[in-house]
Amino acid sequence: MLKLIGSLLVLLVSSYIGFKMASRCQERPRQLRQIITCVGSLRSHIIYSCLPLHEAIANSTNGIYGPVAEFFQQVANLLEKNASLTPQEIIKKVLSEMEGSLILKRPEIEVLYVLGGNLGVMNCKEQEKYLSLVIEQLERFENEATRLRDLNTKMYRYLGICGGLAIVIILV
Repeated sequence: MLKLIGSLLVLLVSSYIGFKMASRCQERPRQLRQIITCVGSLRSHIIYSCLPLHEAIANSTNGIYGPVAEFFQQVANLLEKNASLTPQEIIKKVLSEMEGSLILKRPEIEVLYVLGGNLGVMNCKEQEKYLSLVIEQLERFENEATRLRDLNTKMYRYLGICGGLAIVIILV
């Protein structure tokens, strides 16, 4: 009886790990799409509304929920409160605080760092061109993440279940 309960527990835990990895794999393209939406909205607010940067960033999250909206809201709040910090420093700080909740890889994080370094230092036309380039880069990353999601989601699930079954067979 103890072996049966232990085997069931091993199988459940390994399946949970596989499904958790699959859900992280599915979440990344969604978060990248939300970031692209926020940057596009930010571009519109900067060009057409001529809002201060912190207001434009805060307004860019309308309709977006979850970690991405929280990221942009925290950046906007820190920009409003800390005039001594640059947008790049604030983005680095917020990204380091939200490391576990945002599922981004190194290239996407670097694009956000560079975005922070260039926010507010160009005129409107240059800012529009730059934000369009950022959106194009993020769309390439999103396409790659979608491709990886399609390839790896089933694999992670099957590996979790089959890995658990293999461990159970070895232990029994």
